[in-house]
Amino acid sequence: MPVYNECPVLDDVVDELLRDIVAKLDDAELVAVDDCSTDGSGAVLDRRAEGEPKLRVEHAPANRGHGPSVRRAIDLADGDWLFQVDSDGQFVAAEFWDLWDRRDGADLVIGCRRVRRDPRHRRALTRAVRVAASALAGGRLVDPNAPFKLVRRDVWDDVAPVIAPDALAPSIMLAVGARARRWRVVEVPVTHLPRRSGPGSLRPRRLVRFSLRGLGQLLRFRLALRRLPPR
Repeated sequence: MPVYNECPVLDDVVDELLRDIVAKLDDAELVAVDDCSTDGSGAVLDRRAEGEPKLRVEHAPANRGHGPSVRRAIDLADGDWLFQVDSDGQFVAAEFWDLWDRRDGADLVIGCRRVRRDPRHRRALTRAVRVAASALAGGRLVDPNAPFKLVRRDVWDDVAPVIAPDALAPSIMLAVGARARRWRVVEVPVTHLPRRSGPGSLRPRRLVRFSLRGLGQLLRFRLALRRLPPR
C-alpha cells in the first residue's frame, strides 16, 4: 500500500485492511510505503505499527510518486500472493475476498471499478488507459489501472525485471504484461467510493503531462517484454 498525505482516512483504512483481510489470513502482513507525506501520515503509520507485528512500514528517503511507492511496497512484500491497494479509502477492503475466491483459476485478479467515483478528467483517463492497455496487451482489459489487484508472485517475478523502479504506473504494466505473457487474467467488479479526504493530488493539467510520460514508459515496457524468455 503506497501512502501519501492520506492522514484524514488512514487510520480507518489501516483498520479495515488489518481487520477484514490480514487477520483472516495466516502469515499475511500489510506493507505500507510512506512517500514523504507532509500531513502526518507517516506518524500515523508509525503509531499503528507499534505493537502490530503484521503492519510493516517503510519511509521513502525522498518523494518519488505513487508508482515507485507501489513498486517498492511489492518488492518488500513476502508471500505467494500479493495484493495491491491504495490508501485513500475508495475501496471496500472486505471485497478482497471476491478476488481471493477466484485465485484458483487465475494468476492475476483485477478488481474492476463498477462505477468510478472520481472527477470527469480521471474517468476520461480511465477510458484512454483501457484502450491503450488493451491494444498493447493483445487482449481486452476493462480497468487495468485499478489499484485493487491480487497477483500470483510468479507473475510479478516474470514481468518485474522490465518494470523500472521509477515507473509511473507499474500497476498498468503488470496488467499489460500478464495478459501479453499469457498468464490467466480475471476481472471482478468491485465497489468504488468517493474520496473522503478531498481531491487527489493530480489536477487536470498535471494529469495530462503525467499521462504522456506514462504512455511513453508503457510503450518502452511493451517492447522490453519481447526480450524476456518464453514462459
